[in-house]
This record gives sequence, C-alpha cells and structure tokens, in this order.
Amino acid sequence: MKTSVTFNQLVYALVRRIPSGKVLNYGRVAELLGVPHGARQVGWAMSGLRWNMKDPVPWHRVVNAKGRVSIKGSPAGAAEQRALLESEGVVFDETDTLDLDKHLWNPDPSEIEDIVQEARAKLSDLDFS
Repeated sequence: MKTSVTFNQLVYALVRRIPSGKVLNYGRVAELLGVPHGARQVGWAMSGLRWNMKDPVPWHRVVNAKGRVSIKGSPAGAAEQRALLESEGVVFDETDTLDLDKHLWNPDPSEIEDIVQEARAKLSDLDFS
C-alpha cells in the first residue's frame, strides 16, 4: 500500500535543507510549500517533531517572523535554540533579534521543487502493506 506525503513530512524535508547559519521563519516555510498563511500549521508540525528521528530535523533554524526564537513556555528550549544558532554564526542584537536580511535562506524555486519531489519519492519507496 502506497501513501502520500504529509504536510509535516514536507516541512521536515524543507527544514532539513536549511543551511547552517541560515534560517526560515514559519510563514516562509509555509509559503515555500505553497500554503500561504500557513505559519501556524508549520508551528504545529515543528512542535510535533520526534526527538529520536532517524534523520534529525534542525528545528532551531526556524524562527518567528520578527527574527526571534519563539519557543513558548520553555526558557531552556529558547536558550538552546539561540545557542545552536549562535554556534552556526548567527548573531543576535540587543533585542534578541537576528538580522533576517543577513540570515534568511532564499532557495531557488527549483530547489524547493527538488526537495518536495525527493520527499515524495522517499515516501513512495516505502511499502506499508
């Protein structure tokens, strides 16, 4: 039995391709995947990550629209996200904001299409019967 790729799987495939030292915001992830106004859905996908995934997702590279870490209710998680980004060369200013002009990843549309196609092919190779 074949299955179709889910939105969450597409989000994870895209986030896995964000280069070190670059970020995307939730809304931009949604836009790149063809879901305008889908920032909240991306947030839900990211919050549903399993930490024991075989192919880890660099969750720390997704920030809010203002260029800030946005892990609500977890000061330790927010500090971890910032530390991971800083270890990749991302610099925060005195308001805890990163420069999106400098650090925002802007992939070519063809690269996004490749990511989506690879995610679909990877899943279609699995046999769930």
